[in-house]
Amino acid sequence: WGITLGQAFKRGKYWVLLVSIFLVYMAVSGIGPNLIPALTDDGLSTADAASALSVFGGAIIVGRVVVGYLVDHFWAPGVAAASMSLPVIGCLMLTGEPGLPAALLAALLIGIAAGAELDLMSFLAARYFGLKHYAKIYAVLYATLAVCSGTAPMLFARVYDVTASYDIGFVISAVLFGAGGLLVLAMGAYPAVAAAPEDLPEGQVA
Repeated sequence: WGITLGQAFKRGKYWVLLVSIFLVYMAVSGIGPNLIPALTDDGLSTADAASALSVFGGAIIVGRVVVGYLVDHFWAPGVAAASMSLPVIGCLMLTGEPGLPAALLAALLIGIAAGAELDLMSFLAARYFGLKHYAKIYAVLYATLAVCSGTAPMLFARVYDVTASYDIGFVISAVLFGAGGLLVLAMGAYPAVAAAPEDLPEGQVA
């Protein structure tokens, strides 16, 4: 089963998912490439900043595994909202002058969400819009992610150029994570046809 791309464009849930992805990936993509300069600007050594980036990278893997398990057992938008609360805390921890332990924990929390969001996007697109036209629907969502990946690092760095501090960028990122996590809750219940094959319209093959 599955709706067409044109039908998806007419559904509010599709735009909820797309905007949520946009907000979260603007935050993730802005932080990743700027994490080392942000931490060294706050007084950490290059080696300590690199350690935080390593934790960030490892947490991405952990996030994908853990969230992949959770969405098989719990309502995916709820899992998404919960996972997006972690980087809100992490971003706020990176304001001011965090020490190495705080920087490592913050990198862990942000990295888990960074790893979770791509898998959540894939799962939610399939669960809510079906697999029949999944490639086209997913392609548009992924294009949104790609736009964020290309523009967010420059915007994050630009905030530093204007304010001479990375703190504003982390606060903005915290807001983006929080808004994206809350917004995805508006996806609502899974479609009946996705949850139960026997509920498919007559003559339609799953």
